[in-house]
Amino acid sequence: MNNRDLIVSYPGFFVSEFRDGALWLKISGNFFHNAISFDRMDFFHDYFAALAEEKEIKTVVMHSGFSDSGSDEYLKFFLFESPERDPGHFGFSNTMNRYELHRYCNVIDQTILDILAMDKMFIHICTGEVISLFLNIALACDYRIITSDTMFHNVYHEIGMLPKGGAPFILGRTVGPGKAKELLLQDRITALQALENRIVEDVVVPEDLEDRVQEIICRFNDLPAQSLFGVKRLANFNFDELKTYLEYETEQIWKIGQNKNFFDQ
Repeated sequence: MNNRDLIVSYPGFFVSEFRDGALWLKISGNFFHNAISFDRMDFFHDYFAALAEEKEIKTVVMHSGFSDSGSDEYLKFFLFESPERDPGHFGFSNTMNRYELHRYCNVIDQTILDILAMDKMFIHICTGEVISLFLNIALACDYRIITSDTMFHNVYHEIGMLPKGGAPFILGRTVGPGKAKELLLQDRITALQALENRIVEDVVVPEDLEDRVQEIICRFNDLPAQSLFGVKRLANFNFDELKTYLEYETEQIWKIGQNKNFFDQ
């Protein structure tokens, strides 16, 4: 595959470009809709498989455009109204069924596992208001930079749902189970809390974000590939159980969804 084949432009899904010695991926659009859209459910995984084959690319910058994937979209995704159920109940009806829920969970799980397994250094950047789903994806990356105005919202609290994407597992091993529970059971995580709890490596003012990203790209690209990716594989060794955990996480989400009155829990 030629590097040019990795340049895609689907503004309602994601776009990519080569810049500053790295491949930049900007995820955009409504993530929840895209996750269960039949023609897109495997596209991101296939794209990552192609990216993994390009050995000369060392660094990938992931940046999500959150305007169409915020708290409102999350709540609508899980709380569809339908003729078969009272408003406020889980949308397992004509609109959402068990297959679609599993597809949504599988897209998130596969993305996380792909990032962890790939011989690429992933830098994740965040700005502004962010739902914690994207924090969970960021935790799978190798370096996280956020701006001082970043705020992670644990929106799943509002409907008695659980976080999807491995945050309890990863944070439990990073800051300990007690601190992980404290962070995940509060309404929001500020930029300062994220830095103090090693959720992110850097917090910068918005105007300094791209300069800081460039510094990290240069640092990674200057290192020998065998050392860079060898250390990543060794550091991620204790994540071997993550796949089993993610399957268990999906089971627990499904159990909550089966409870007709879960919204009121």
